[in-house]
Amino acid sequence: MKKYIPGLIFVFMIGALSKLLNEWMSEVLQLEALTIGIVLGMVIKNTFGLKESLDLGVKFSLKKLLKVGIVLLGFKLNFFAIANLGPRVLLMVIAVVCSVLVFVNLLGKVFKTDTKLATLIGVGSSICGASAIVALTPCIDAKEEDSVLAVSIISFLGAIGVLAYSAISVVSPMTDIQYGIWSGISLQGVAHALAAAFAREGSGEIGTFVKMARVLMLVPVSIILGIVFNRSGEGKRASFPMYVLYFIVAGIISSLGILPAFLVKLFTKLSSWFILMAMISMGLMVNFKTIKDKGMKVIVLGCTLFSVLSVLTYFIILKFF
Repeated sequence: MKKYIPGLIFVFMIGALSKLLNEWMSEVLQLEALTIGIVLGMVIKNTFGLKESLDLGVKFSLKKLLKVGIVLLGFKLNFFAIANLGPRVLLMVIAVVCSVLVFVNLLGKVFKTDTKLATLIGVGSSICGASAIVALTPCIDAKEEDSVLAVSIISFLGAIGVLAYSAISVVSPMTDIQYGIWSGISLQGVAHALAAAFAREGSGEIGTFVKMARVLMLVPVSIILGIVFNRSGEGKRASFPMYVLYFIVAGIISSLGILPAFLVKLFTKLSSWFILMAMISMGLMVNFKTIKDKGMKVIVLGCTLFSVLSVLTYFIILKFF
């Protein structure tokens, strides 16, 4: 565990700074600590770099603390209230995932991009960012360098998306529920969706629920793509993301109202810190040079996909939800 401590302390200190800046700027500019944290992470990574001794702790924050933070966030949920959204949201999640995977392959042909690389960009955009890319890479037998490139681009676009969505949240006529659905259904990674959704106090829970519904799509998509890309018909299957199940269990417990209020408050506080640290870690992983050196065509493909997805879902949600 000692090897993780330097990186964890480093990320925690950036988190504390993010919260201080949030308080200091609150009367002038409404930026959440999560948004400030990701900006600080990107600036530090691409200006000063990241010491090797910090790397393990940063990765631990992103891979482990994020999942724990999401599970603890479940204790803040009320599924009875969320159920009032109806089946339209779940149907839209399925429609978005399927549409993105079809559209990204059409874009891949237009930009003359390798089919597997385009598919990785698609699953990263439609399911759960870098996690989906890493999980699906062996399923479709994609090259490791394609996986790294896809992760870099999706992480970069997600970071930009958080900043853009947070700014839009201030001026958009969307209700909190609409904005939460939009953030949860269109932003790439779990951390991205949560950071943007919590830019509005009343949108975070809905955004988290919608995003978790997208994460659940990882399993059926991995089976289908495994079959498509492996002619033998025996595609490898990505493992079920167990933290999603724990999140749902926590939400059920919370909805039943059987936990003392002080425990709910404690879990919520810990969740806020863990997600903030994960968000900062994600910013620390964004490498502008890697993205620039690997080819503009893939960057343009990713930008086009994200722009179309964001704009279309924005107006669909504004009209039908």
